[in-house]
Amino acid sequence: MTISFKNTFYTLATVFAVIFLLYLGRTVLVPLAFGLLIAFILYPVCRWLEKKGVGRAWAIIWTMLSVTLVLLGITVLFSTQIIDILQELDDFSQRLNEVLVAVTEFLNKNVSIIPNVDKDSIVSMGLQWFSNKSGGMLSNTLNRTALFVTGLTLSIIYTFLILLYRKQFRNAFISFAEEQNQSAFSEMISNIQRIGQKYLTGMFVLILILGTLNSLGLFIIGIDYALFFGFLAGFLAIIPYVGTTIGGAIPAIYAFMNYDSYWYPLGVIGVFWFVQLLEGNILSPKIVGGNLNVNALASILALIIGGAVWGIAGMVLFLPYAAILKVACEYYDNLKPLGLLMRDDVSRKKGKSFEEKMKQIFKK
Repeated sequence: MTISFKNTFYTLATVFAVIFLLYLGRTVLVPLAFGLLIAFILYPVCRWLEKKGVGRAWAIIWTMLSVTLVLLGITVLFSTQIIDILQELDDFSQRLNEVLVAVTEFLNKNVSIIPNVDKDSIVSMGLQWFSNKSGGMLSNTLNRTALFVTGLTLSIIYTFLILLYRKQFRNAFISFAEEQNQSAFSEMISNIQRIGQKYLTGMFVLILILGTLNSLGLFIIGIDYALFFGFLAGFLAIIPYVGTTIGGAIPAIYAFMNYDSYWYPLGVIGVFWFVQLLEGNILSPKIVGGNLNVNALASILALIIGGAVWGIAGMVLFLPYAAILKVACEYYDNLKPLGLLMRDDVSRKKGKSFEEKMKQIFKK
């Protein structure tokens, strides 16, 4: 066996250069990446309307307006609970100080190696910290809101343009390939579109199922704003491995801060543990995993690299684009080893039925 240090160096340099360019161009590329994925999932609806005789531009407009109305309806549905939660945030600092005082008194009584701390000083330091940070938090919130609105607007514009000029873009990309490879390149583009569409469809179904299960569990326990917390956790599940944990931690902290009994936060943790068990073993592999066909190692690396390059947006985007990259690698001989490293051959095997999986989980 031989190894070419020259080719290895060029490969590593190319990888780092691409990551660096992605980081520098994140202001433009993040909305473009979202717009491309949204165009993937809206494409079948637009094509169906065009077959019914609707013009392409109007088909795109009606499709995007329908999606916008659905999103506005969801916003109105949750707006009341969001406003109530924001009003309760005024008492958050006081409740946090009460918890810190309780912890301090417990440590003073039971842990002798820690010097006694005056609870009044804890309260004053906590209030001073909140007052000092409030201005910075407000400024950061306004800046992030402005960036979010700008990115959302650009994503909508990119989605419209990608759908409008999709044939020109497809023909232009195919023309880059050699004539004898254009049919294979066209097939690759079709598979890429299919992977993106199935990913978003699967995630939408998964969010609905997780949001319903979470909300039902929180409602049974008696947690306020169960619908909001349940679907917030379901939405955060689009960030693999981390989003579900964060989504469960938020209502657990809320229950800990607002209820006298510790059984409420413990019940919240139990509900999200059970739902996460169902998601990891049944729902996510069945609904999303089969569509992406990316193994856990590649998913975790995509999550970490995406978070480092594009922040939260990268954590959301890099997983579907990792699946798209895997599809592209399978069409190039030099990149097939990379595609094999990213494949999840386990999920391609014939899976067990729902009843068999449930019996396997709870048999002990």
